[in-house]
Amino acid sequence: METQQPKRSSTPFEYFLYVAIVAETGLAALIYKVIFRDPDMAHLRIYFAIFYFAFLAWAITQLNLLHRDRNPPAPVEEQEQIVNENTPPVLGLTRVQLAIVIVVFATAVATFSCALRLLR
Repeated sequence: METQQPKRSSTPFEYFLYVAIVAETGLAALIYKVIFRDPDMAHLRIYFAIFYFAFLAWAITQLNLLHRDRNPPAPVEEQEQIVNENTPPVLGLTRVQLAIVIVVFATAVATFSCALRLLR
């Protein structure tokens, strides 16, 4: 008699990933604007870029796995009905999801641009 233990909530790890993505992006902007003004450190740009994109890819992969585990895929027939009922996806996103991505991106760009202007 095997009893299945309830799956632990991954919410703290998920929040950590969201905060880490934002913090890392802010840190990358700060490093790029402040530290790389020194010509002696310009050669480090490529290493920071590799680290930034590698961490970003890892965090997004982890978030994708968490969301996939939380929402198991629907049967094929159900998926076809859902796709037919919804608007055609743009880049794999529905219009609402695409709007959210655009608003979040625009907000991040505006916030970091303002913060970097204040640092000058």
